[in-house]
Amino acid sequence: MKKIKKRYILYAIILIFSPFILLFFSIFFNWFGTYIGPGEVADIKKINQISPTEEVTGDLSGQLKKRILFGDLHVHTTFSFDAFILNLPIAQGEGVHPVSDACNFARFCSGLDFFGVTDHAEGLTRREWLDSTKSLQQCSEISTNSGAEGVVPFLGWEWTQTSLDRSNHFGHKNIILKDLQTERIPARPISSNANQFNMFVDINPLFIMGATVLDFSNRQHYFNWRYKSLVASSLVSCKKGTNFFNTSECAEVANNPEELINKLKNLNTEVLIIPHGTSWGVTSPPLASWDIQLNSLNYDSNFSKLIEIYSGHGNSEEYRVWLPLEEQGSDFFNCPTPTQGFLPNCFQAGEIIRERCRVSAGSYDECSKRAQEARDNFVEASPFGILTVPGYEPKEWKNSGQCKDCFLPSFNYRPKMSAQYALAITDFSSGTPLRYKFGFIGSSDNHLARPGTGYKEKFRRLNSESRIDIENDSGRKFLNPRLSDPRLPRSEKVDPSLIENITQPVESERSSSFLYTGGLVAVHSVSKNREDIWSALNSKEVYATSGERILLWFDLINHQSKKIFPMGSELNMTKEPIFKVRALGSQVQNIGCSEVSEGEKTKGILDRLCKGECFNPTDLRKNIDRIEVIRIRPQSYEGEPLEGLIEDPWKTFICEPSQEGCEMEFSDPQFSIGNREVVYYVRAIQEETDAINGSGLNCTKIDGKCTEINLCGEKGRQGDCLGSVQERAWSSPIFLNFSF
Repeated sequence: MKKIKKRYILYAIILIFSPFILLFFSIFFNWFGTYIGPGEVADIKKINQISPTEEVTGDLSGQLKKRILFGDLHVHTTFSFDAFILNLPIAQGEGVHPVSDACNFARFCSGLDFFGVTDHAEGLTRREWLDSTKSLQQCSEISTNSGAEGVVPFLGWEWTQTSLDRSNHFGHKNIILKDLQTERIPARPISSNANQFNMFVDINPLFIMGATVLDFSNRQHYFNWRYKSLVASSLVSCKKGTNFFNTSECAEVANNPEELINKLKNLNTEVLIIPHGTSWGVTSPPLASWDIQLNSLNYDSNFSKLIEIYSGHGNSEEYRVWLPLEEQGSDFFNCPTPTQGFLPNCFQAGEIIRERCRVSAGSYDECSKRAQEARDNFVEASPFGILTVPGYEPKEWKNSGQCKDCFLPSFNYRPKMSAQYALAITDFSSGTPLRYKFGFIGSSDNHLARPGTGYKEKFRRLNSESRIDIENDSGRKFLNPRLSDPRLPRSEKVDPSLIENITQPVESERSSSFLYTGGLVAVHSVSKNREDIWSALNSKEVYATSGERILLWFDLINHQSKKIFPMGSELNMTKEPIFKVRALGSQVQNIGCSEVSEGEKTKGILDRLCKGECFNPTDLRKNIDRIEVIRIRPQSYEGEPLEGLIEDPWKTFICEPSQEGCEMEFSDPQFSIGNREVVYYVRAIQEETDAINGSGLNCTKIDGKCTEINLCGEKGRQGDCLGSVQERAWSSPIFLNFSF
C-alpha cells in the first residue's frame, strides 16, 4: 500500500514539475526561436566599384552634365513574412537574408549605384523597422567611407493591399522615404488591412513540428519562424489619433490610398508612392481596373509620380482589349470567346472537361454540354475558378489566361491594370480632368535581399522568385489547393463565399515560368548622392529597364522657351513637337567577378551572396535593334473609347549595329491638329540574347495553337530555362498639352 502511495506521489511530482522541465528544455534548446536581426554590413574599404556610365556624361541638351545611375527600389529581406517562409530550407531556400545582405549584394555583386529596402509593412514590428533603419544608416556610412563612390541606400516599405472585390482593390505600393536621418523616420511603417499574410502568421504548431522533423538539421530556422509569427500575431492596430512618431508597439493601418496619403502628409520627409505588380493575376481580381483609384481622394500627384512597370514578376506596361471575363450587367459575367491573342481560363476549363469526357466515351452532345457547364462554373466561382476542375493538372491549362504577345508578361495578365491603360483614362467627375502622370521605373521585387539581380541571366532559383520545386507535391498542394483529387470528367460547382479561408490558387507550376531576374530603375543625376538621385526620381527624369544597363535619353528639343526638356516633363506646347532619342546597349559581361573585388575579406561575400558571379562588364556593348515610339492620347470626354487612343508602336526606327548606339529625331505633325493632351514615350530594344524563363510556358505549337506546355522546373526543363528575348528600356513619358 505504501509503495502504491509513493508511486502516486512520484507521479504527482512529475506532473507538477513537467511543465517547468519542458520550459527548461524549450529555452535551453531554443525551441521558441529567436529574433533574427539585420546582420552586419561588411566594413571593407575597397569594393567592386565599376560604373557603366563613367564615360557617358552629359545629356542631349548640353545644359547640364548628368550621369546615368542604376538602382533597385524594390527589395525584401527576411523581415518580410513571405520572404522568410520562401527562404526556409524546406522550401529550397538558403535561410536568413537580413538587411545587411542587401547592402553587401548591391556593393559587391550587382554593383548598383542605389537601392531601397521595402519589406512588407504587414507584420513588420517596430524593432525590425528600427533595425532596418540602423542597418541602412550603417550601409550608407561604410559605403561613403570606402574610399570610392559608395552605394546610396533608401528606406521604405510595401503597403500590400489586395481584395477579391475589384471595387476595393488598390494593389501593392512601395513607399520610399527621401531621408535616412533618425529624426525624419516615422516610428513605424503603414500597413494595409490586407490579410494575405495570415497564412504565414497563424501557423499551426504541428506544421512547425513536421518541418522540424523532416529537416531536423535546420530546425532553428523553423523555431525562428514560429517566434516571428507569435510576435506579429500580438500586434494590434494603433489607437485612432496616435501620433505617427509615437514609439508604442502597434500597427499603423491605412485601409485605402486615401488614408495612406493623409498619413504620409504628416511625415517629416519627402515621400514617393510607387505602385507595382499592377497587372498580376495572382493578386488582382479578373476585372480589376485603374479607374477606381483615379479621383482626388485616392490619387495625389505630389506622391504618386512613378509606377514600377517591370519586375521579376514580369511587365505591367501593355494594354490589350481582351478581358479574362465578359461583363454582362453589374453582377453577371460570361466567359469570353477565345481570340488569336487570348485564351480565357474559363474557356479552357470547358475544353479540359470536354477532353476528359471524350476519353470517357461520352457523346459529342454530352461532352459539349459539360464543357459549357464547366465554363459557367468557372465564371461563377471566380477568382477560385480553377478549383472547379477536379484534380486539375497544370499542363491541361496550356497558355490560357496569358498575354501571348506581351514582352515577358506577368502571370494571368490584367490589361486594365496596365500602365498604358492608366495613362489613357481620365476622370471627369470634377471640374478639371484628372489623369495619371506616371514616370516609369523597373526593379526586382527580390525576396532574398539581392537588389539588381538582372546583371547576369544565371541561377534561376537564386536570382528569380523560383523557390518552390514544382516536382514537390507538398509545395504544390500548399500553394494550389484542390477541392478534389480525381481527374473527373465533369466540373464541380464551387461557392466562393464558402471557401473564403482558402488561399487563392497561385498556380505555382505555371506561374514559375513567368518569374524573371528583375528590372532596374535608371536616373539622370547630376551626381551620385542622395539629394540628386531623389531630385531625378521626383522630377521623373528616370527610366525602366528589364535588367540590362541600357543607356537612354529622350528629350523634347523645340519647346517655345528654347529649352531642352527631358523625359518626365509636363509641358504646354504651341507647335508641332520634335523629339530626340539616343540609346546605347548594355555592356557584355565577363564571367566571374572583377579582380578589384577579389581578396580575403570579400571572398566570403562573393561565395555566399554572389555565388562567384558579379556585375563584371567589358568594353563591348550589345547592339540596339530598334527604337519604338508609343503615343497615347488620354480620353478627352467621358466614355471616349480607348481603341485608337493607345498607339503601340506609333513609330518604329530600325537601328544599324553600332558600338556608338542609336540616335534619331522624330516629330508629330498631328499634335496641333488634335488640340488635346498627348503622351509620348520610347522603348529602346536590344538585340536578341538569352534570359531566364525567356520562352515562358515554352509552348509546343501546331497551326499556331499551343498544344502542350513545357513547364520550367519539370524533368527535361531544369536549370535556368533560358529563352531568347530582346531586353529593353522604357523611358518615362513626356506629357504635352496643346495651347495656343
